Amino acid sequence: MIENPIISDRHPIRQGEPHVIGYCEGCGGEIVEGESIIEFLDGLMIHYDRYCAMAFCLEAGKEKTAGWDD
Repeated sequence: MIENPIISDRHPIRQGEPHVIGYCEGCGGEIVEGESIIEFLDGLMIHYDRYCAMAFCLEAGKEKTAGWDD
C-alpha cells in the first residue's frame, strides 16, 4: 500500500525539530541525530568535517616544533 506523503508521519514536513544529541568540540555547533560524526573514546564528538577536525586539533593539541625538546 502506498502512503500519501502529505499525511504520513514520516514526511519531512511533519518530522518536527531534529533531536540534538550533543555539541561539536570543533565548532561548538549542535550535533543532531542522523549527522555524520567522529566520536572519541572519552565521548567527545565532532562533525565529520575538515574545519571541525582542524579546529578540534588546534584547540586540544599543543603546538611544538618538530625535533626540538621543550
